[in-house]
Amino acid sequence: MNEVLFLKGEDVTVTADGVTLGGIVSVTCGETTEWEIYGEILTDIPAARYGKTVYTVTLTMNAQPYGSLGLSPESVLLEYGDTQVLYTACRVEKIQCEILPANTVSYVVTLASEERSESRE
Repeated sequence: MNEVLFLKGEDVTVTADGVTLGGIVSVTCGETTEWEIYGEILTDIPAARYGKTVYTVTLTMNAQPYGSLGLSPESVLLEYGDTQVLYTACRVEKIQCEILPANTVSYVVTLASEERSESRE
């Protein structure tokens, strides 16, 4: 698994469908393989197995993501240093809310994407 971790929200700018997301604490990027198994008709005996790469982006935020993120952003852009990483055809896989001491709340949003492209300025 190829994974990159950003430790500070100031180090990375996250944009979803052209809107900059605020309150980013950290971003974790990775990739997984999803397998589809096709079986024979009537017997369900596995006949073929196909894998496809799915890119994941996990956003840890201290602001509610619901208003600006939506459930299926068309594109998510990460900008850090001189690098831009664009994820397209995204979908929200999971939203998790953690209530911490001192009345603070942390939101963890996991996005899945079918396409990823990277460019450097």
